[in-house]
Amino acid sequence: MSTVTSHASDQNSTNDFFFFKPRNSINPVRSTLNARRLKVIIDAMHVCWGEIKTFPYMKSHKFQSKDLLDEDELSTKLVEILNYKLQRDDIKGFKANAFQDVIRDGKQSTAKTDSYDQMPDMTFRMIKYGDNEDRSESGLFVECKLVSKTNGCGEYVAEGMFRFVSGRYAPQMGYGLMLGYATENFSNPVAELQSYFAKATKTESVQCNATLNPTKLHSSCYASIHKRPTPCTPEFYALHIWLVRPNVS
Repeated sequence: MSTVTSHASDQNSTNDFFFFKPRNSINPVRSTLNARRLKVIIDAMHVCWGEIKTFPYMKSHKFQSKDLLDEDELSTKLVEILNYKLQRDDIKGFKANAFQDVIRDGKQSTAKTDSYDQMPDMTFRMIKYGDNEDRSESGLFVECKLVSKTNGCGEYVAEGMFRFVSGRYAPQMGYGLMLGYATENFSNPVAELQSYFAKATKTESVQCNATLNPTKLHSSCYASIHKRPTPCTPEFYALHIWLVRPNVS
């Protein structure tokens, strides 16, 4: 199985391997959210997810077992922990002088600017931007979905991945992240999505059909490559991370 690597990995392993293209520009420029910083974000997600049951929440209620069945609640709690850690520089590389607070349900426009109410579940942005970056367009946009043996991954694909592939989310970015909240018996995104796509007939799902390959970002992170319609960035990398929901005694 091939590995998705940096276009410039032979020169510098911390270089970008995705491109950001501002609106109305035919020449893509590099995003400040490069591979090294994406690694930091993914590591931070894993650290914070480890505290999802025990964190002393101040902006949401104390963790309850029912929260494991509520994607919105899990995302809200994860963002609270991320921002708490960020403000205190508790995670290596995830520093408040480098990253903005993680945004929950931030609005953005579609590729064709026919809607300004598109809301990925999370948005990660840097404090400093490159000279040619549009601050409203650049960032790591994250969509979160529950996945399980009972419910499968149809919603993850048709109401998650498709929002990126169609240009509703991150239209001018070359990548975005799908975050699955998985059950322990349904936690392999490669196997489960391959099985799903083999049987998929829904238009949105068929358009998202692609092979997942491992990345060098994290052992849990995979990527699928998709072609997108104009005026989006033509090639899009959907990153996939599935976090296993904890058991509750």
